[in-house]
Amino acid sequence: MLNGLDIKAGAVATASYNNIDGLCLFLCKECLAGLPKLGLPEQIQAAIGAYAKRHGDMFAIGTISELVIPQGESLLTVVIAGCGEGSECKPVAFRKAAGEAARALGKAKVTQAVAAAPILTNPKRGAYLEAIVEGLYLGAYSFDEFKSEAKKPTACVVTLCSAILEAEALVAKATVSAEAVCFTRDLVNRPGNVVNPKVMAEEARKLAATLPLEVEVLDEVQMAERKMGAILAVGQGSVNPPRLITLKYHGAEDAPYVAYVGKGITFDSGGISIKPDDGMGEMKDDMSGAGAVLGAMKAIASLGLKCNVLGILACAENMPGGKAQRPGDIVRAANGKTIEVISTDAEGRMVLADAVDYACKLGAKKVIDIATLTGAVIIALGKETSGIVANDDELVEQIKKAGKFAGENFWQLPSLPECKEAIKSDVADLLNSAGRPGGCITGGLFIGEFVGKDIPWAHLDIGGTSTATKSSGHKVKGGTGFGTLTLIKLAEAL
Repeated sequence: MLNGLDIKAGAVATASYNNIDGLCLFLCKECLAGLPKLGLPEQIQAAIGAYAKRHGDMFAIGTISELVIPQGESLLTVVIAGCGEGSECKPVAFRKAAGEAARALGKAKVTQAVAAAPILTNPKRGAYLEAIVEGLYLGAYSFDEFKSEAKKPTACVVTLCSAILEAEALVAKATVSAEAVCFTRDLVNRPGNVVNPKVMAEEARKLAATLPLEVEVLDEVQMAERKMGAILAVGQGSVNPPRLITLKYHGAEDAPYVAYVGKGITFDSGGISIKPDDGMGEMKDDMSGAGAVLGAMKAIASLGLKCNVLGILACAENMPGGKAQRPGDIVRAANGKTIEVISTDAEGRMVLADAVDYACKLGAKKVIDIATLTGAVIIALGKETSGIVANDDELVEQIKKAGKFAGENFWQLPSLPECKEAIKSDVADLLNSAGRPGGCITGGLFIGEFVGKDIPWAHLDIGGTSTATKSSGHKVKGGTGFGTLTLIKLAEAL
């Protein structure tokens, strides 16, 4: 049971519409003609057909139509989720529609439901089945951990009927992936007085205790021994010392290791370059990148994927205490490069500098970092698309493909020579901030300066996608867990 739902695989050929109080149908415009393949009772088919004639907009992605039909001595709630038309009818549309459908089922207090879609009568449409399962679970998510009188969701068993032979395995896999995203969302939604670097380390240790993962946690003394001056500089103003956390998953014999490196600023005040108080409370989400890595490692290990992955969490709290770093300070990172601190609010790239260097020293042959790095990425790409800055176009295409399967959008930004020039310092090797022009690019390129020579690397800026201001589709208000599913799908393809 996850978020009040328990989704089971069923077969269209043996589907029973008796003894249920809810029916959930996923329909794109072209699928309406395939409705008879589901073996629905004639009364229900007739009602849906009549409704469709009067409501042509019912097929728009995420549109919910609700019918209540008498069934014996009770009532059947029929939830119809629109999945688009023509080229729109892709798994991402079904994932969004499923998120809306989950909330409709919950609102109607359905306890026993059958879910079906004409497209799932095609045995080759396993990706659609996975998307529906993920969407249902993610759309039903809510965060009420700190409410004194939290209302438990109505428990609902959903039988998802299809003609897909491996349906049971796909439902199980999608469930694990959805659990991982919800795990990430919980971490992101918890406040900074609950989640700090030590807590992130504890969460990693808990996973390692129950899953095939090795864990290493470096404290401030051990980081000092390794000369990790960048992450230490960021964390020195807080009473909560920084932690560099590594989870190692070995699922393939001789395959090279890929490193997922997440920014884990558990609260970002901006440091001495302090942020305005308006909206500062949202900075509890500045560990979304580390949360995504932790959630992805949870799923990768649970699924037993055939790959080798390092999950590295660069965790610190950025506070303006008496020992805090100052604008104008010069610090030395673990790879020997010096950094002139222009803004203490450009802290994420500094913790990632030492973290990606550490990933390379541990033997990673590819490095992908993920971070709520800049507000500039919102100006460039909005709140539905994350930016990529990279040194390897093939790796970028792999990430974009994984994102497509996950329903998460990415766009590659140009790594222009002029942007690299902008982060050069007169008194040190690098500036930690080059100002507003091209900010999401220069921030990414700064991190790239700490990746080993000839190692493929990509930086994912999720500054605009890590949280949502309203619930829509499979996303919910608050932490979205963005990136978790992409990293899982990417690991599947390694």
